[in-house]
Amino acid sequence: MSKKAPELEIDVTEVVDHLRFTGGFASALAEVVKRKITAEAAKKQGTTVSDAELQKAADVFRVDRGLYKASDTDKWLRSNGLSVEGFEAYLETSLLINKFKDALVAKADLQKYLSSRVVKSVTREAVYEDWFAKAAK
Repeated sequence: MSKKAPELEIDVTEVVDHLRFTGGFASALAEVVKRKITAEAAKKQGTTVSDAELQKAADVFRVDRGLYKASDTDKWLRSNGLSVEGFEAYLETSLLINKFKDALVAKADLQKYLSSRVVKSVTREAVYEDWFAKAAK
């Protein structure tokens, strides 16, 4: 028999303090800063996100998390202390970053990266994993 845990109120400060004590705050902050800088660079290049792209990203996000009804999504957002506006902003930033990365790759000298020993090793492993997934069926 399991007991239901009581509802707990957790202050954002508690979470931030926990991250600071455990060393997770610096990396989380660095990631947020990196996202903001990259999204701003994408906007400066004229990159935009359409309503259709935003809707598609929201749909993929929801399906990935098993949120099939609007009420499920609303509940998930509330339980994570998030707003619909925050959700949309997060998705828009993610889309801007992905478009920016695609633009960088389109302009890059790919041979420089593809000749890297590390990239070759990662590619080798990915090819092997793809083969194994098919062979194991």
